[in-house]
Amino acid sequence: MKNIYHSIGLMSGTSLDGLDIALCQFENYTKNDSSLWNYEIIKTGFVEYNQSWKQKLQNAHLLSALELKKLEAEWTNFLVKEVNKFVLQSKESSKFNFSLKSNLDCISSHGHTIFHQPNSKKEKKQEIGFTFQMGNGAMLSAQTGFKVICDFRQTDVALGGQGAPLVPIGDQLLFSDYDFCLNLGGIANISFNKDSADKNNIDTRFAFDICPCNMVLNYLSNKLGFEYDKGGNLSKEGKVNKELLQKLNDLDFYKEDYPKSLGREWVEKFVFPLLELEKSTIKDLLHTCTYHSAFQIAESIKKIESESFSKSKKKVLVTGGGAYNDLLINYLQEFLPNINVEKGSKMLISYKEALIFAFLGILRLRGEINTLASVTGATKNSCGGSIYLAESEFSISSGL
Repeated sequence: MKNIYHSIGLMSGTSLDGLDIALCQFENYTKNDSSLWNYEIIKTGFVEYNQSWKQKLQNAHLLSALELKKLEAEWTNFLVKEVNKFVLQSKESSKFNFSLKSNLDCISSHGHTIFHQPNSKKEKKQEIGFTFQMGNGAMLSAQTGFKVICDFRQTDVALGGQGAPLVPIGDQLLFSDYDFCLNLGGIANISFNKDSADKNNIDTRFAFDICPCNMVLNYLSNKLGFEYDKGGNLSKEGKVNKELLQKLNDLDFYKEDYPKSLGREWVEKFVFPLLELEKSTIKDLLHTCTYHSAFQIAESIKKIESESFSKSKKKVLVTGGGAYNDLLINYLQEFLPNINVEKGSKMLISYKEALIFAFLGILRLRGEINTLASVTGATKNSCGGSIYLAESEFSISSGL
């Protein structure tokens, strides 16, 4: 098995800002009988969704089956064009010193989540969990000429898991220097390693979705004619609505133990109706929801800390678009005075998820665990992802 890999990670998140593309190199090496990894982000790209795409993706869950399949083909065609453009630009880059055609191991695509309704731990009756990340892997492979890996969540959901979050295996193997990895995307989620003598033990990694973040803040910002609350400046002009804050903090989800995950459906059912009933200004709602996110994140970290045997000062790596929200970060630092809250580099803030999905694809190719039962609640760890071979890999026999 080789030790140097190259993968392109594609990420389209619930915040609907756009498509993240990251060409990454991964090196596997052995130290003290442990399999370890180094990574390098070689080249990145970002394609902002125009208003038309934002509307289509935001309303995709309302479409008929036929309309949804048509949209999937249209969106995959969009991916094909952007990946091919990215590859062409990479070939022309003077910094790019190897052949992509012969060295790219795979394209790893998260897809775009349309439905996410995994098994509910609260339901006594047996229910069938399901999840759907839109994106036609066969089409993407056929029209780019590269091996494609997608549908990373399906196996875990089939094993009774939440199918999310998937990033923690990357946090464990690529960012073990941090005690917590916090992602502030559409949903705020966290991963951490419980006290263990062996930090490389993947079974001690835990993670969960904490609360809505940019999904709600963007929703409110749109009402003021802005795509998002840049720097938290809109929120700063408002104030906390204590009654609304209490209603948000009282939501049942926050009383549940991890593993647990959130999706658009939950936000639309429980959060948006509370906001629509309020007569506060939009800026007050923004400030309240920003405060709420910071409070729930801090409470989760404090709870994890209380269960820890180690009393050394912990470090939190913060990535995702919410890392640029000054008000949110300031509240986090205020609520967590004994924790080092460190924002990642601009590259990591923007492309950490694309990096890790590129990594998940490599683990899938190697047949290694890329989804953790300790994180998702599945019956066992798994190696998830559907593989679509590049045409050059086909072995076609004329004899039937």
